[in-house]
Amino acid sequence: MEQQAEFKPSPSTSNPPLREAPAATRWTEILAGRADPAATPEARFREFRFPAEHPSTLLRRLLTENSYLFAPGLYNAGGLKLAAYAGFRAAYLSGYSYALEEHGTTDVGAFSRVELAEQARRMVRAGDYWVRERYVDEGTIADRLPLIVDLEDGHGGFGQVQTLMGQILPAGVAAGHLEDQAERRCGHLPGKVLVSTEKQVERLLAARSEADQMGVDDFILIARTDAATARHTPEGTPGSIDLAVERTLAYARAEIHNRRAIDLAWCEFKDQEWEAIVYWARKVRRVHPDLDLAINLSSSFDWTNPRFQPVFSFEQLAEEGFKYLFMTLADNHAGRNGSWRFFQDIQRRGTEAFADLQLLEGESGTPSKSHNQLAGTQAYFVGGTVFGSGSFKSGDLRSSDAELSEVAQ
Repeated sequence: MEQQAEFKPSPSTSNPPLREAPAATRWTEILAGRADPAATPEARFREFRFPAEHPSTLLRRLLTENSYLFAPGLYNAGGLKLAAYAGFRAAYLSGYSYALEEHGTTDVGAFSRVELAEQARRMVRAGDYWVRERYVDEGTIADRLPLIVDLEDGHGGFGQVQTLMGQILPAGVAAGHLEDQAERRCGHLPGKVLVSTEKQVERLLAARSEADQMGVDDFILIARTDAATARHTPEGTPGSIDLAVERTLAYARAEIHNRRAIDLAWCEFKDQEWEAIVYWARKVRRVHPDLDLAINLSSSFDWTNPRFQPVFSFEQLAEEGFKYLFMTLADNHAGRNGSWRFFQDIQRRGTEAFADLQLLEGESGTPSKSHNQLAGTQAYFVGGTVFGSGSFKSGDLRSSDAELSEVAQ
């Protein structure tokens, strides 16, 4: 039999070895402090690279490096960018806020897991835009805002939890919490019904396992119990702080893949009574001293109630083991209050209200005083200039809207 000659590719058909792009190499040098950002917005747009660190890894590092981390409750991408401008290091997608703002109804399972994942993706992307805008506009290297998401009751059992995780993890979510309710309901609405402890452990194990198997080992899982205020429980006893302790300890014992399933524990309290908060925290930490805690400083609490004055501080909570602090409807209440005042003023004074709003925005310094600033329009125009079709001019957004009509075409 004739022996076939060994095939040897000619130089013209062989692939050259892959080399790291020079721009990527320069970006590495900039991040390491060995090179300075470029001098112009156009050059900075060209050299910028979105953060490679996964949001879960970033959030885990922030929780380790800081005594506590506060995240405001948000419901959309614009709110996340405003929170980033305000200096917050993390953000929270609130289920109630989203149900109210996007569906106009209460938090009783108004939206699907697909919708939740898509909203999370928009918010994560908005945070990435903000990081690029800061670099293009100012040459500032900023961290993205890791997003913690309200995963409600997981939308069912372990199969539904797996599906939910498969949808939110590709969105870039850093963390999420699962509650032990039988049906989705805000933690401050009456009539809550709990699933069994075993069922909730099943959900937690499914979430942890799916994150690990998808390669997001750093995903931060928060176990929430509504046992303190539940009306119906499988245990056959009324909801209480002691039942919340019992359930939290059971969730903390759950392990899979040679690790504890949860990273933080959260009890939903009926109000801000310090004694109840400390009782739960100390009972849990006595058994699991390494387990960090989370707390909802809820908008449902009456923060004006003299009974709870003086109000405890973030630092006092941190001393009791609370690492992740948040207010679920922060953006909703603050934003709707501002809108309500402005709407009433328009009804009273018509166009005279417009100038006063702009004066208030100027006094507060909010980036939203220019919707173009909050939207990152300047960096957008810089990018359009770099791409070179001629339809964008980098300088257009460096003047006021009124002056744009004077820009040469």
